[in-house]
Amino acid sequence: MAHTTATPAVQLAGQSANKKIKFVVGGVIIALAVIYLIYTGVQSSAAYFLTVDELYAKGVAIENQTVRVSGKVDAATIDFNNRDLLLKFEVTSETGQRMPVIFNGPKPDQMREGAEAILEGKYDGQAFTAQSLLLKCPSRYEENGIEEVQVEAVR
Repeated sequence: MAHTTATPAVQLAGQSANKKIKFVVGGVIIALAVIYLIYTGVQSSAAYFLTVDELYAKGVAIENQTVRVSGKVDAATIDFNNRDLLLKFEVTSETGQRMPVIFNGPKPDQMREGAEAILEGKYDGQAFTAQSLLLKCPSRYEENGIEEVQVEAVR
């Protein structure tokens, strides 16, 4: 009766093949995890923003989601409560659409007519509550002609 047993060299070759397979599978899993983390990081920090018109066009689908919106500040609507640090104003689109904005934080000095505001926050169907406010204003003192200031909400 022929009894075959694996020689030690064959056993070692089989073990090293298993180790290589495990190493490759582990490497693929790690690479996929890194790619996923990079993708989600880029998606969340992308500089994409909507106009006031686009925000209204999306309607209910965008309500209570964190978005960035761009519009021109209407200086006639600026109302600032210095005691509560509550800033209310409206931004307008190029077509004249108006959107009320509420911001809990200090009023930037650059808050004036025609300043381009990029707001980050949530729209509830009535008003946009901004958590971050970036203003771009023409400036005769800056070399490139644009002065930027960013302010974060206090609450």
